[in-house]
Amino acid sequence: MSGDARPGEGRARWFVVAVILVLAAGSVAFLFVERRSGCDDSERYTVAVTADLAPVIEGTSVSGCTEFEVVEQEPGEVSARLATDDVPDLWLPAGGWWASWAGETATGPVRTVSTPLATTPLVIAGAPGTVEPAADWQEALSDPGLVFGNPLRSGPAAGAIRAVLAEAADDPVAMGTVRPVMAPLAEREGVRDEEVPTGSTLLEETVADGGTVVSTEQQVETYRSVHKRELGIEVPVTGTLLVDYPVVVTARGERHDAAAAAATALTDALHTSEGLDRMTRHGFRDGGGRPLPDGRGAGAVPVLELDDETVAEEAMNVWALQALPVRTVFAVDVSASMNRNLGDESRIELVRRAATAANEVLPGNVSAGLWFFGGGVSDYATLPNDRAEATGDYIVAAPIRRFDAVVDDGTQRDLLTSLVAQMAGTADETTALYDTILAAFRYVQDSYDPRAANSVVVVTDGADNGSAMSKDELLAVLSNENDPSRPVRIVTIGLGEDVDTATLEQIAAATGGVSYRTSDPLDITELVLTALADRTGG
Repeated sequence: MSGDARPGEGRARWFVVAVILVLAAGSVAFLFVERRSGCDDSERYTVAVTADLAPVIEGTSVSGCTEFEVVEQEPGEVSARLATDDVPDLWLPAGGWWASWAGETATGPVRTVSTPLATTPLVIAGAPGTVEPAADWQEALSDPGLVFGNPLRSGPAAGAIRAVLAEAADDPVAMGTVRPVMAPLAEREGVRDEEVPTGSTLLEETVADGGTVVSTEQQVETYRSVHKRELGIEVPVTGTLLVDYPVVVTARGERHDAAAAAATALTDALHTSEGLDRMTRHGFRDGGGRPLPDGRGAGAVPVLELDDETVAEEAMNVWALQALPVRTVFAVDVSASMNRNLGDESRIELVRRAATAANEVLPGNVSAGLWFFGGGVSDYATLPNDRAEATGDYIVAAPIRRFDAVVDDGTQRDLLTSLVAQMAGTADETTALYDTILAAFRYVQDSYDPRAANSVVVVTDGADNGSAMSKDELLAVLSNENDPSRPVRIVTIGLGEDVDTATLEQIAAATGGVSYRTSDPLDITELVLTALADRTGG
């Protein structure tokens, strides 16, 4: 098997998933620093922060005629925005690691310009008497009643995974430690109909329901201050991870240097005695992680640190693979060339067996539709055609539905198995590959599901020889219509030696997808399963 993604694609894989979360996020609150007197023409900069930190920044005055518009967003949401043109000027992520992760896919600068302005340790929190001591984070996260959150969006949830990895820092296969911890958490996340709350909202809802939650010392202190009630908190014996808040400049173009100067002014203001006092009053520790005064919070705690970012990125990939459902169109070339043998069997027969195997093993929450394309496909047996257009480039044999959805007297899985069994090559060599790919891409994009990994999987053995558009036109349209906030990844599987590998790679790359090619019949089943199960396209 040859399966070569674009350079760097594997490292950035999970960031594609983070983009999906943007549309699922809650409303954004805008707060404004009071306009300074004597400034007729102040310069305003947007600052993206979590809701927990927003009151601190909102109350900060800086020298000169500079104002800050505070935008409340979770770090995973900002990471996604940085892959688009809709970016803040400054960002204070809940976890400095988000900046290095976001830099992998950002379309502009992501420059950290300060040491952490504040920190807060991770804790397990709940109503008094509900939080059990834990030897380590692996044990703490294994509690079946724990509410975890979404680590592709939330600083505390991502930090908890980092804590498990930090505990296993001396283990050469640290992922072997964290994977079984994440699996049940990801499974619970995958069945949610709505995005899990974050921050203080998650803490309040979980405590009200009698559960325990991954939180921070700052959120606990805010809860105690607002509700005038105590909470139970625990830090595992091994210690905990500090969520830190550096200042990151994300402004584009000529605005970048001015935003960096504004960041320096903001940093200086927060390092004054007044700024540090405001941080403390809102439950944050200083940048060095010193305990809160007056016996508040968790006190002195051992601090865990993760030095290897590659294992954290791998963990995010694992989470994405386990938590996000699949939603895809499976488009199969049935032109006459697919009747030729690859080894001892025809290519179409090999694809038929591979698709049947995939139908049998993929879980019920997978959503998939089936298309056939190639010359003469409009007369293809007696298959249904849900496509509105009358031309004969392709047919929609089955629209996208969950595998376990009821269809007629069976399920979508049953229907797809029946349709796959009828696959056969036509008598026409024409292959409108480009037209079909664009139509499938738009079909998935038009019915986009923000809580799934949306993709198009294309299986073909040849080059285009029947489309109305050229390759360059297709690539230009895909580049123009590919929306990072609504990503639809094209995954291609090329069969045999005659396939136009370079073109398929270009098409996949235009959407952040991946391209595979094989001449080995034994590889096809594995490739089809890999492509259909792919959550991120990379």
